[in-house]
Amino acid sequence: MALCLPATTSAETLADAIASAYDRNPTMVQERYLQKARDEGVVQARSQYGPTVTAQTQLEHTHFQPLGVLQTEGTGQESVITLNQPIYTSGRVRGQVAAATAAMKGGREQLRLTEEQIVQDVIQVYAGVLRDEERVEIGRENVIVLQGQLKQNIKRKQYGDVTQTDVDQSDARLAAAEIQQAQLEANLAVTRAQYLQMVGHNPGKLEPLPQLGALPPTIDDAFDLAEQNNPSLRIAQYTEAQSSANAASARAGQGPTVSLTGQGVYTNAGGFRVIGGQSSQRETVLGVTITQPIFSSGLIHSQIREADARNHADQAGIDGARRSTMESVTNAWVSLSSYRVAVTTGQRQVDSAQAAFAGMGCEELNGLRSTIETLNAEEELQSAQLSLVQSRYNVYVAHAALLAATGELSAQQIADNITVYDPEANFKHVRYLGFTPLQLAAAGVDRIGSAPPRSKFSPDLAGANVPHPENPGALAPAPSRALMNKPLTPITKSQLRLPNGETGRCPLNDIRSR
Repeated sequence: MALCLPATTSAETLADAIASAYDRNPTMVQERYLQKARDEGVVQARSQYGPTVTAQTQLEHTHFQPLGVLQTEGTGQESVITLNQPIYTSGRVRGQVAAATAAMKGGREQLRLTEEQIVQDVIQVYAGVLRDEERVEIGRENVIVLQGQLKQNIKRKQYGDVTQTDVDQSDARLAAAEIQQAQLEANLAVTRAQYLQMVGHNPGKLEPLPQLGALPPTIDDAFDLAEQNNPSLRIAQYTEAQSSANAASARAGQGPTVSLTGQGVYTNAGGFRVIGGQSSQRETVLGVTITQPIFSSGLIHSQIREADARNHADQAGIDGARRSTMESVTNAWVSLSSYRVAVTTGQRQVDSAQAAFAGMGCEELNGLRSTIETLNAEEELQSAQLSLVQSRYNVYVAHAALLAATGELSAQQIADNITVYDPEANFKHVRYLGFTPLQLAAAGVDRIGSAPPRSKFSPDLAGANVPHPENPGALAPAPSRALMNKPLTPITKSQLRLPNGETGRCPLNDIRSR
């Protein structure tokens, strides 16, 4: 007889969730394909240096029969092969290649920014599910305690220990707890749906949160790291480089373009025939075409001014991106510091509130406290527990946000077993497809006398002289992992602090028998 054992399912880790999102999240997949499109932009821009060959064939059949005359007919053919090889574009193509390259590199930073945001979102929903599961359990404990409190007061009213007012107070507090519990469960359902949206499957049993990467020792180090690595700032820099190259390409519109052209023509007239006869000829044409704009009614100069204005706007955009980056670093830094304090002191608040509630309950049964005092103590305990759970979540999410602001958050940092997507691999694959040595020669010639893709850069306009935000001080000490993962004592198991320092249950926790 076979022994049937239940299948066991291992708990999911944060690394598992990030790996799943990294592979299949639609936003991530979409951005990878967009980057492949940007790679092709470089290939297309550079291809303008190479030759183009086109072929065209035209066939015509003529049937001619005048009245009273023998009919004649013929089939004519004309085939043309055309070759065009740019020799010099005054730097127009040079600028376009530089612009496409900057767009491609900026796209890589956009891909990195998307990955960073996906990782942040997964961390938020993963930690959010753990947080909301714990909050639901706290709410459930709250309802159980208040149900017991109501039953106890109904029983005590029979003996004259309390009044109807005490019973009504307990019932009102229980009703409020049941409403809160419904909202907590709804919040959990929403968070689980967000998990599915980000990760691609519903959450099962989740492992505790792992340790994230190390942070910069000081906020000045964080500022320096962000200026080097923040993807949003680097996107702004590549956007400016792209518009600078476009401005150089616009200036090239004032200069001449030179191209080599060749054409081979084969003509077969077909010949009108009664019995037969053909006539054909071949023709080869070689030439050089030089084009020099003379007057454009102000179009070219307007295009140059437009390109320069857009480049200046993008230079100012670097300053804007830098300021936003510095603000993000500061916000994440000070938020993390305050949340760390909230966890450390919040645990002390929970411990004290738990002992106070246990003491209140015991003193109420001994006639030393009123019902409302005990209810308030229980409410303070539950509020402290909910706040602590939220603070733990905030610490973890703020830690991830600070890593992201400095450009140090990545999927591989947490899920080191994933296969990292390398955008460089696709670019290497397509970079030289269709390449000919003529492109290299034309690119070299095009540098002669042409404007460089890097136009005049204004460090002041780009915010080089804008200082860092004021130093808010060092981070508060990080809570230990044991404190971050310490299970909360259920409200129903709250214990007194006895004079000898030990804890214990109230001897009158149950209804006194009469």
